[in-house]
Amino acid sequence: MTMTQAHSRTRVCLDRPEDSEKFVKLLNSDGTTDKFILENFDGSLKVDARSLLGVIYASVEWAGETYLVNTSRDAVYPAGIREFYI
Repeated sequence: MTMTQAHSRTRVCLDRPEDSEKFVKLLNSDGTTDKFILENFDGSLKVDARSLLGVIYASVEWAGETYLVNTSRDAVYPAGIREFYI
């Protein structure tokens, strides 16, 4: 019997272009192959959180309602990302 993990996500704030750049840099230097996505409030729209273009899009289109998800390991995020938590 295989148990699936509950879907866990963390709300993040990426208000400025500098935030998006730093966020992507932190994710891309975390040393893992984990798959990170950003999604909107209801999870219907998703972008690759390791992509600067995707993160900028999410920060503009979903301002205030942007959530980070690690689809490889539920609720495991790099420590440096905490500064973007809401």
